[in-house]
This record gives sequence, structure tokens and C-alpha cells, in this order.
Amino acid sequence: MGCGGGLFRIFDYYGFPRSRGSYIGNSCDSYIQDDFEEKMTLLKRIYAEGIIDDKQFGMYKQMIYNNAISFEELMDIRMRNLNKTKQPEQNRNNDSTDSDFDAKMQKLQQARFKVLQVRDKLQQRIDELKAEKDKMESMAENVIKISEEKTEEFISRKIEIEESIQRLVKQDNELEKQIEEIDEMIKELQTKELEYEAIKLKEEIQNLK
Repeated sequence: MGCGGGLFRIFDYYGFPRSRGSYIGNSCDSYIQDDFEEKMTLLKRIYAEGIIDDKQFGMYKQMIYNNAISFEELMDIRMRNLNKTKQPEQNRNNDSTDSDFDAKMQKLQQARFKVLQVRDKLQQRIDELKAEKDKMESMAENVIKISEEKTEEFISRKIEIEESIQRLVKQDNELEKQIEEIDEMIKELQTKELEYEAIKLKEEIQNLK
């Protein structure tokens, strides 16, 4: 086995600085291991991360001075409490994401409903104008032999109605395209929500291991 124990590999893994200790001679057996600085550095990090409060910091600090707690025990305290603090945060993030999906879906559904309402009104008005156009055409045919002036008046009115119908039909076609776009956005959002649910489920399963 080479020089340097598992303790220092753990330190390197978590990115903590290591004290050099002291050597007597050149052999590995002459190394005097002193992890006081490592434990203090770890304790300060635990405190900075908000895992322990002032009272706990003082207690663990005194235990380090008394050599009553090991580096591994401090590391275990950090990991256990770090997981506890991460879980509520993860739950809050999950709840926030769920709320975002719900809010977006609700807005899309509301927009779709409004467009459909406008389309219904447009179609109703188009039908009314078509009926009025047919009436003008019939009246023009009835008076064509009686009054040329009246005939031209009915025909002119019929042309105006036809132009109005064309404009409304154009608007209706544009709204139909908007419905198609909204439907695509709804499908895309549903796909993203399913992907998110799959990822969340995978994380939940991983946490059970």
C-alpha cells in the first residue's frame, strides 16, 4: 500500500484543503497524521452552508479540540443534513414547475376558447350578411322592370354586403390558423410535461436506492 490513506482521498474528492502534517524521517510509517486543520476546515464549510447553527458550531468545534469527533463523523453529519436541506428545495422546484405547466396550459385553453367565441360570432354575422345579400338580389330582380334606379341601389348594396362577407371570411380563416397554432402549442406543452414527469419519476426512484 502506498503513502496517504483513504482520509486524504476523501478530502481531495470533496475539494477540501489538507494540512501537510509532519514527517519524521523519509518512511511512510514515520508520518504523524494530524487532521485537526482538515476537521476545522470541514466544520467551517458545514457552518457556511447553513447546515448547522452557531450553537452546533461551537459544540463541534470543542469536540474537535478534544479530539472527540473524527473527520468521517463530520463528513457524515454534512452529507445527512445536506440531503435534508436539498429535499425541500427540490420539492419546491417541482411544485413550481408543475404550477408553470398548469398556468401555461390554462392560458392556452383560455386563448383557444376566446378565439372560438369570436369565430362563432363571425360565422353568425356571415350567415346574416349572406341572407341579406340574397334578399337584395331578389329585390333587385323584382324591381328591374319598374325602376332602374332602385335596381342599381339594390345591386350596390349587394356588392357592399359581398365585400363585407369576404372580409369576415378572411378574418375567420386567420382565426382558424390561430386555433391550429394554439393546438400545436398545447401538444408541445403536453409533451414537455410528460418528459418532465418521466425525469421526476426517475429522480424519485434514484432517491429510493
